[in-house]
Amino acid sequence: MAKYHIESVQEWAPFTHNGQSYSLSHLNAHEITYKGKMQDFKFVVTYGMHCFTKDGTPYNIPFKYQDARESISVCLERYEASKQLQHILPNLPSLMLYQTTEEKYFTLQMMNSATNQLEPYKICVAFFKENRLMRIHVLSAFFARTGPGAPGEPIPQKPVSLFKVAVDTAKSQETVDDRRKLTTGEKVAAPFRGPQPFSLIR
Repeated sequence: MAKYHIESVQEWAPFTHNGQSYSLSHLNAHEITYKGKMQDFKFVVTYGMHCFTKDGTPYNIPFKYQDARESISVCLERYEASKQLQHILPNLPSLMLYQTTEEKYFTLQMMNSATNQLEPYKICVAFFKENRLMRIHVLSAFFARTGPGAPGEPIPQKPVSLFKVAVDTAKSQETVDDRRKLTTGEKVAAPFRGPQPFSLIR
């Protein structure tokens, strides 16, 4: 039974491959509160399928996970790393946030269990309001090998704080098109008028 009145997946079903069951309960919806000096901000957090799937990687298994919109190959590198997401998000106040036009992400150094190397882990997020709830939706998460946040790639934008984003999100006006675009990637006719996507980097 759905816990929140929101459009995103709230409970991810496990999958089985070669007789082994893989839990996705670490990507179920949950709440997180960031305590500021003047005000606390409570968000409902959800996660997208791209946190553990990606076609055409060296770490794919011959199993496609399917949701209501698409079917994508499971990437074990992404799957194993996604287990750390709920432990990473409480640290957002200590990270630098960057606004971009196409990507929403923060990057931090994390051990990659697939390569046994310390690598930049990029987490793409969106902040918005949905049915009066403050929302964080994690669109995807992966080890960055190209683009901003990857080794040797500078971040061109100026940073802002998490609490500035939270204040702007709290003041924003929500629309159905806004949240559909953010959580599903669907192209809609109405332009996005809520808080702009932000990228965060350590």
